[in-house]
Amino acid sequence: MGARNTRRRLTKILSLALAVTLLATIPDAAVTADNAAAEGTSATYDTQFTGDRISNNYTGVSSGYTSSKYSGGDLFFPFSSASGGKLTSDTKGFTQADSVIDAAAGDDMTLKVNVPQDGLYAVSFDYLSYDNSVLPIEFAMSVDGEYPFYECRNVELRSTWVPKAETSCDRYNDEVVTVPDKLIQWEHSYFKDSSYRHSDALLLQLKSGSHDIGISVKSGSFLMGGITLSSPESIEEYKGASAASGSALIEIEGEDYSFSNESSVHAIAEVDPRVTPYKVQDSELNTIDHEAFDTAGQSVSYTFDVEQAGNYYIAMNYRQSDKNDFPVFVDVAVDGKIPNTAYQAYQLDYCSNYKISTMTDDNDEKLSVYLEKGQHTLTYTITLDPICYVIESVEEIMAGVNDLSLEITKVAGTNSDKYRDLKLSRYIPGLEDTLNSYADELTELEASARHFTVNNRNVAVMSSMLIAANQLRSLAENPDEIPYRIGELTSSTNSVNQYLANTIDLLLENGLSIDRVWVYQEEAELPEAPGFFKTIWMNIRRFFASFFDKSYSASNIEPEHLQVWVNRSSQYVQVMQKMIDEYFTPKTGIDVDISIMPDQYKLVLANSSGNAPDVATGINYTIPYELAIRGALVDMAQYDDFRQTASVYEPGFFLTGTIGDSVYSMPETMNFWVLVYRTDVLDKLGLEAPDTMQDVIDMLPELQMRGLNFYYPTAGMRAMRNFHGTTPLLVQNGGALYSGTAQEGTTLGSEASVNGFTQLTDLFTVYDMPVDIDNFYQHFRNGDIPIGICDYGTYNLISNAAPELAGSWDIKVVPGTEQADGTIDRSTCGCAESTVIFKSDNERQQKAWEFVKWWSSTEVQAEFGQTIQITYGDEYMWTTANVEAFAQLPMDNAHKQVVLEFAKNVVDVARVPGTYMLEREMSNAFNSIVVDGDNAQSRIDEAVKVINREIDRKLEEFGYTDSEGKTVKDYVIPDIESIKVILGRN
Repeated sequence: MGARNTRRRLTKILSLALAVTLLATIPDAAVTADNAAAEGTSATYDTQFTGDRISNNYTGVSSGYTSSKYSGGDLFFPFSSASGGKLTSDTKGFTQADSVIDAAAGDDMTLKVNVPQDGLYAVSFDYLSYDNSVLPIEFAMSVDGEYPFYECRNVELRSTWVPKAETSCDRYNDEVVTVPDKLIQWEHSYFKDSSYRHSDALLLQLKSGSHDIGISVKSGSFLMGGITLSSPESIEEYKGASAASGSALIEIEGEDYSFSNESSVHAIAEVDPRVTPYKVQDSELNTIDHEAFDTAGQSVSYTFDVEQAGNYYIAMNYRQSDKNDFPVFVDVAVDGKIPNTAYQAYQLDYCSNYKISTMTDDNDEKLSVYLEKGQHTLTYTITLDPICYVIESVEEIMAGVNDLSLEITKVAGTNSDKYRDLKLSRYIPGLEDTLNSYADELTELEASARHFTVNNRNVAVMSSMLIAANQLRSLAENPDEIPYRIGELTSSTNSVNQYLANTIDLLLENGLSIDRVWVYQEEAELPEAPGFFKTIWMNIRRFFASFFDKSYSASNIEPEHLQVWVNRSSQYVQVMQKMIDEYFTPKTGIDVDISIMPDQYKLVLANSSGNAPDVATGINYTIPYELAIRGALVDMAQYDDFRQTASVYEPGFFLTGTIGDSVYSMPETMNFWVLVYRTDVLDKLGLEAPDTMQDVIDMLPELQMRGLNFYYPTAGMRAMRNFHGTTPLLVQNGGALYSGTAQEGTTLGSEASVNGFTQLTDLFTVYDMPVDIDNFYQHFRNGDIPIGICDYGTYNLISNAAPELAGSWDIKVVPGTEQADGTIDRSTCGCAESTVIFKSDNERQQKAWEFVKWWSSTEVQAEFGQTIQITYGDEYMWTTANVEAFAQLPMDNAHKQVVLEFAKNVVDVARVPGTYMLEREMSNAFNSIVVDGDNAQSRIDEAVKVINREIDRKLEEFGYTDSEGKTVKDYVIPDIESIKVILGRN
């Protein structure tokens, strides 16, 4: 044991020495470069850490293809002959083989295929997704042990979702979104780009002979029938349209779609006279929600009947207001096939209000399609194909700018001396030309997209790109000043890369609202939009009706009903109320009125005025204590079945709502923290994801010598370095904030606590981690900070707003601190929202407890989380603190296990009178030590005085001490062990 500790201390000393040496010698790089320049040589730098996403994507690889497209018959290879995977004879109706593979996350399979000739082959899969997960099937596909191009790292296969036939209304007679049904059926899909920048199938270049197709499953439970290699599909060239003679008119309501390839596509009730149906009072779903139908690859299909064969036009009443003066592109397919090239990537122009538009060609002639008598299907699929080159070019420039920034940092150091004359252009040959070439390329990209705009003018969504170009030119004018303006390249909120990232984000926004679709002929008349006066009259009626609409309002109450206030948006509230009306009330006989909470921070005032609800949920985890200390809340621990209800929550979640032996809040959600890292960057550096904070420190020199770094979450807390950022290392190193009773004051000044706090500040003062980071998500996306600790919000952003990183990142349990016995302490904060019961009479309190039990149960939390995510999309992940329910949520299984492990290590900060001052002073002390360079011990001693003074004042206010400071009653501070006793887990 002693040897291990000695080695650990030695490693730390050596790492510290190396880090200090690196910091001290970085400016000398300029001298070295100066000498090299004097000798006629130039310094070279290995700065390419952008990964295959840029250097090996499909666009680049396919441009080098030398084979021609395969033109023979389809080549089908059943998975029954594959090695690996679980073979089953229960084929669920698959007719092309006697057995199929039953695949799940973690499975690896290899299938041998033989191709008759050299060529470019389209790949398609036969599969059946049989679980109820909202997530698509995901796997990596290799050929002969290698990824042919980057997109092979993450292949997605989607399912078909069908909306429920019957409508559903809430108690206020407003129509609400229903959960769609997943069709359990065999699907046949081509291998396509998972980010859907390319709408065509991605082609593999194969030599004649045998090849091994490898499949490594990431998520999903499904049957895999076979792989087909075939000639690429071709779309007929548009040669003009025929007149659609006749008078037929088929009208389809946009909200009445037949099926979609994503569960989150849904309708919404819009208050707009231009859409139908339109009601002045009750809400009715009347259009596709543009916030749900907004991502490349999403499709929505409509089924309709044609009574007379002939040519038909297609029109739509739509709104596309996400991209100012720039179109959204859709592939329009009829009966599963795009009729001709005019229907491919069809341009839907910007319109801030709904407008009726018939599909036309470039000459403004109406497009027509021939339809036989009978049933047909019309499908709209959002695509990025026409602007894929813009997005990929911008990403390539961002990678180049990022690498250039790292190179400059190597030459000039991280703390450039403004009084030192550094001829940067001598050390990085062609610096001005590089910056100007990037600027010129950006300007050309913007100009190349102008033909998509209505008047061939500047593209509004690309304006940030032009700002970046001007900024690059400004830097090129004075290249020797760049070390003092390095933030303008990559790190600041107004940097070149931030502007370029904003451009990509805007280009990825493709929100499309569909009110109605018409399939019609020449003599039919499309309905006209309501006139000006009719619109005014309908809006006036709606305005006055709004005064009587009290849906989910705290003012709309039935006194005998249980009143529940919810601090969430209407989407969550509608689902809650529906579940209550369908399950809770019939089971218990207790009527419940759900209201959207006006302001969670006014609950104290609401209680004082006698207007408090019976139950409040979704409130910040710090609020229950403020209510409980003032005697407003019910002690849930008094109920006989409390322990059973609380058994599905980890003890650490109860620390913030406990006073003495009383528990005043039930955990609802958690804000989980995980280590997130770029696998592509770490693989290139030969680094492994760290398990302890010592591992983090050990990897820092490898990162920093290349201009990269590690993100610790305290750096992202600009206004207040809260407990989530300041306490984990303190606790992991044996420190504590309290001891025994509140009357003893804080123990922040103890030796162990100071040492723990110093461990935190050393990360920034000694090991040179960045201390202020505006947007870790963007730095992670850029690659200059490829690893760090992030919370749920950032994890959600990376998962859903950075599709280009799919397959290039992963998560792990937060690094902890190794203890003397070899175990790793990973204690951290993790509370988010809670549920409380307000005091009233015993009968109402008992009813409120019945509701809290029901709402906190595994079955309800799991169903609520699944419903929200299936209905509204992956970004609506419900982070329930109920660990049994969380295990059932639709989330990547490996990631889910990491979060569940995190929950076991939650040790949040217990509250005492004056805790807010403790959090504030710890934040101030951190800033003083890290930013101002104050001595840790003296600054903490100063903070302890302020904290204890405030604790004493609040103890007197709440009657725990008298005016002379004498103890009236002890304020015993709960800890994990005392919580376990309350929960019956000791």
